[in-house]
Amino acid sequence: MAAERRLPRWAAWTLAAAFLVTAWFVALATPGEEEAQSAFVVAATTGEQAAGRNLEATVTDVRRAAEVRTHDGRWAAEGNWVVVDLEVAAVTEDAFLFHAVLESDGVRYSASERPSSLARAQLAAGIPQSGSLAFELPADLESGQAVLELALNNNTRLDSLIVLPFDLADTTRVPQTELQETGWSNP
Repeated sequence: MAAERRLPRWAAWTLAAAFLVTAWFVALATPGEEEAQSAFVVAATTGEQAAGRNLEATVTDVRRAAEVRTHDGRWAAEGNWVVVDLEVAAVTEDAFLFHAVLESDGVRYSASERPSSLARAQLAAGIPQSGSLAFELPADLESGQAVLELALNNNTRLDSLIVLPFDLADTTRVPQTELQETGWSNP
């Protein structure tokens, strides 16, 4: 019969400590539920195309205005507005632009659906559309960091989220502005 080999006591304790330390590092490195399901953020800059899994967007202009009107003059409103001109397209399949949000100081503002705009627009795969989004902010919100978020679904977990950070105080201010007509972009 073969003799049974046993580790010395000090070696067993050293291995156990090493396994515990390794398990602790693995637990620290493993993302939590929220991180594991968070959106895949795609950073955008004005004038440059940002492409996610099923959404491409190019923000061409961001401005602030005290009055906004549609290109055809059928709708107008006064207020504290941020207007974003952009080109967007679905990438792999037709979809709708359901998530157009502007966040400032932890408060989220959805794109207004009152004027005709790209908010909730149907996007065709591979065919960009141009137009505008209008966000009405509180009258006293004049400065601070803001982030524009664009995605196909309101639930952005495990999907692409195009984000454009900007400073409200540095954004061009005009007395009035016109929203671009929503339509197919020229190649």
